[in-house]
Amino acid sequence: MTSHTNNFANKRLAFVSSYFSSAIAINTVVSCFLIFSSINHSASQEKLYWLFTLSFISLLRIASHVFVNNTHAFKYHLYFIGLLLTALTWAAFPILFYENMQMQEKFVSLVVFSSLAGGGVNVLASDIRSSLSYITCLLVPFSILLLLQPIEDENVLGVLGLVLWFILCFITASRSAKDVKSSINNELKLDQFIENLENEVQLRTEQIISLEQKDNLTKLFNRGSFVSNVELDLANQNDDIKAVLFLDMDDFKIINDKYGHDFGDFVLAQTGKRLVETQTQGDFIACRWGGDEFIFYSRTNTEDELFDCVFRLVKTLTKTVSMNSYQVNPSFKVGLYFTRENFNLAEAIKYADVAMYEGKKSRNEISVFDERMHESLKREEVLRSSIKECVEKGDFHLCYQPIVDISTNEITTFEVLLRWQFNDEFIPPSEFIDIAERYGKINILGEFVLEQAIASLSKLNAVNSNIGLSINVSVLQLENHNFLDFLVALLNRYAVKPYNVHLEITETVMIKNLPYLSKVITAIKNTGVRISIDDFGTGFSSISVLKELSVDYIKIDKSYIDNICECSKDKSIVSAVTNMSHMIGCQVIAEGVENPAQLTLLQSLEIDKYQGFIFSKPVRFDQALSLIY
Repeated sequence: MTSHTNNFANKRLAFVSSYFSSAIAINTVVSCFLIFSSINHSASQEKLYWLFTLSFISLLRIASHVFVNNTHAFKYHLYFIGLLLTALTWAAFPILFYENMQMQEKFVSLVVFSSLAGGGVNVLASDIRSSLSYITCLLVPFSILLLLQPIEDENVLGVLGLVLWFILCFITASRSAKDVKSSINNELKLDQFIENLENEVQLRTEQIISLEQKDNLTKLFNRGSFVSNVELDLANQNDDIKAVLFLDMDDFKIINDKYGHDFGDFVLAQTGKRLVETQTQGDFIACRWGGDEFIFYSRTNTEDELFDCVFRLVKTLTKTVSMNSYQVNPSFKVGLYFTRENFNLAEAIKYADVAMYEGKKSRNEISVFDERMHESLKREEVLRSSIKECVEKGDFHLCYQPIVDISTNEITTFEVLLRWQFNDEFIPPSEFIDIAERYGKINILGEFVLEQAIASLSKLNAVNSNIGLSINVSVLQLENHNFLDFLVALLNRYAVKPYNVHLEITETVMIKNLPYLSKVITAIKNTGVRISIDDFGTGFSSISVLKELSVDYIKIDKSYIDNICECSKDKSIVSAVTNMSHMIGCQVIAEGVENPAQLTLLQSLEIDKYQGFIFSKPVRFDQALSLIY
């Protein structure tokens, strides 16, 4: 309401101001006409004083018009005061000089006054008080003066003057004022409509820009806008330390599974909010890179400032996040790459990612990309680019480690192990499997292993039809929608019995995408293929899930077997897992058995099968074949 009142006053002031120059000009011309024209038959020095007074008032009005800013609220009142002084000066004219006026001069003067009053109706229409005051001062004193005279003609002029005054004040002026007020209100409505439209357009534009540049959940920059903003900053050549941080939230999948996706989204949104707040405190640019990964660009003067920034950032991000009855303390692995030189952003992000991944392996909260990692990255690039070619050349081969029935000491199964001899160097599976999974090469390796293994199984079964093969399968292979069709096609091509094929799934992968994996595993079981859970005890260890999936074998990880004779806790765990597994219909295989004491203890715990160096190391196919003759 106050805003509308102020706007109305401003419009009204602008209306008065627009007519000011012409009003002053008319007053000056008319006053000079009365004093200096031939109708002035009673010229006197007093009339010049009157003209001087009127001119002085006009000058004061001009000064206030020019030097007082329209933003001052009292300027409108200055216009009224100036106009009132002008009207009173005009009203004084007939009173001061009436006695010396001839009839012609009186008549012309009344016509002039009437014309000024009539013109004032339109010019002063925006201010009814000014309009009424001006008309009244011009016509009423002169008309009353004429009515008081003994001459009938002058009385008639007085009556005409009062009639004109009445018409101008109570009909014309009020109507004009109403019209002007309505016009100003309509103009204000139009202005408000245009303003609202402009605000709406601005808001929509900002929303569109936000959708284009910001991540909807966290309100951080998305990838494209992050890259653009960082590259713009890098274009400003300077010797500041420029750093890229790659942040990955620990166990976000568990948060989602345990508390639900709504709470998971809330945790991500809070992380984004905290990064946005940090972003506003200095030369930082934050981005949600994808999922639970974030990237943070910083520019500082010294390494100390940089590390202070990183530690403050981690401290902020790891504060408790609460929603309703749920709360977690998020933790992050941070990879850091920094340099004073301008860098290629894509490479810098890769380096920070490598540092973060190294931190995951070493369980360091913050890891800095260094020369060792740089050499490791170069080696990784070489291995990554060579996997497909080496598969085609035959540089990969399979080895077979026996799995033995603990009561009969007879081989029941071989575990298939993939080996890679590259440029006269043995590349450990832990290294190349990880590279293959991260760079999308695992399906190439997986299909090679599966086909070679099932082909070799048909040869083993020609000697012993009960021998099975245990084949490791990556979760990425299971997520491939063609996996089951490929497996069934191989079983048919090599005519092997499905129950002799055991697919080993690492326990930790069961955490990821469990609903989908459950469907896939159920479909695999329906073909007759058996399922083993590898490295049991290193992941979520959910017996209920294993029961639901009807798993055939549980393989207890080597880490529990190594010290089973010395560590009562390890012995208790192995015993408990064995008992529970037997209760749900699973057989138990102990991995990494290396000495007779371990074997004797495992026999007492009623383990079903074992594998390890005590029986045989992994061997080539021809040696495996000889073991079952």
